[in-house]
Amino acid sequence: MGRTRLVFGSLLSIVLAGLPLAASAQMGPGVLPAAAGAPVPAVTTTPAPTPPTPTYPYTGYISADLVNIRCGPALYYYTLQTMSKGAPVTVEGAKGGWLALRPPDGIHGLIRKSDLTVGAAGASATVSAPSARVYAPSATAKRRWCVAATLKQDDTVQVLGPAEGDFVKVAMPEDARVYVVDEYVAATGPTAQPQGDQHTVAPGDIKPPTTDPLVETFKEAESELRTELAKDIPDRNFDDIAAKFTEVAEKAEKAYLKNAAKRRLVYVTALAEQKTELVRVASLADKLDERLADIKTDWAMKQVEAQADRRLLKPGFLATGCLARMESLAEVDHPIKFKLVDQNNRPLVVLKSTAYDLTKYLGKIVGIRGTKTYLKEWQIHLVTVDDLQVIEQ
Repeated sequence: MGRTRLVFGSLLSIVLAGLPLAASAQMGPGVLPAAAGAPVPAVTTTPAPTPPTPTYPYTGYISADLVNIRCGPALYYYTLQTMSKGAPVTVEGAKGGWLALRPPDGIHGLIRKSDLTVGAAGASATVSAPSARVYAPSATAKRRWCVAATLKQDDTVQVLGPAEGDFVKVAMPEDARVYVVDEYVAATGPTAQPQGDQHTVAPGDIKPPTTDPLVETFKEAESELRTELAKDIPDRNFDDIAAKFTEVAEKAEKAYLKNAAKRRLVYVTALAEQKTELVRVASLADKLDERLADIKTDWAMKQVEAQADRRLLKPGFLATGCLARMESLAEVDHPIKFKLVDQNNRPLVVLKSTAYDLTKYLGKIVGIRGTKTYLKEWQIHLVTVDDLQVIEQ
């Protein structure tokens, strides 16, 4: 019995002595087991660095070839300007994937004349209404409903010139904002090329220009479009502009450039149709004026003929009336000096002649024949007298 206890005690000692070795083997070399009841140290992780919050305002740079600057932070707001890669912009804030910019050069505002008192020199104006809205007009579309800023009474603005309708063109106020998609603006501009003899350029090192020539064509068409839109509608010519947008739409590989050219081509086509229709309508007005002058002359002639002795008249007179002087041209060296008037002294036609001394017939009722032409600027017919007959002294 005593021998059994002795053997059991030896085995127990060996087992207990081997426990630390097994634990050490499981934990790996150089790692000591934790004491019983000791707390297990927590595993710590280093958090990922958060991007710094931008300090506004700051200068950013357009990072795509062509970027639309819009009047509001969404794609349904109309475009105010298109900027090229590398152009600097002043960023004033961010909103839902859009950056708010200070309006770049070339973007102006519109204010109603009735809300302003323009200074004597015409270079500045004061808001005379309780408040005045500053609208953002588009350079390439007849849109102006977006309000870029609101001014209070007695605020002053810089006047840039007159605009269409009841509007004055003004410089954008300091608090006006325009918008661009944030991914198209970078915090740094184009990298400058190294100076000096740091690298000798070999012929094989010369790279072709990275600028897409179709982008340059698009820019040229945009610039020419702005020039044509500044002209009066009858003087506009969109043929070259349409040809350039067509070239870009057909040849561009980049989807954004192809789609932009197609949209511009639709717009330019509509402008060309507008011009054609306006010229047609204007010509109708000229023809109507001429026809009304014919009707007026014919009616007046009939009135004079009704009072004259019809037995003395020869058929085929171009006009019949009392011969009188053109008082407004009496002291002017002008070939037209005479006119025929009706019984109410209203002019029927104006006269000139090399065949007759018309001075001799002043105050007489005469009938005339000759060549008749329409004077658009005077809105009356001119008769070059070849034949004259006195009807009544």
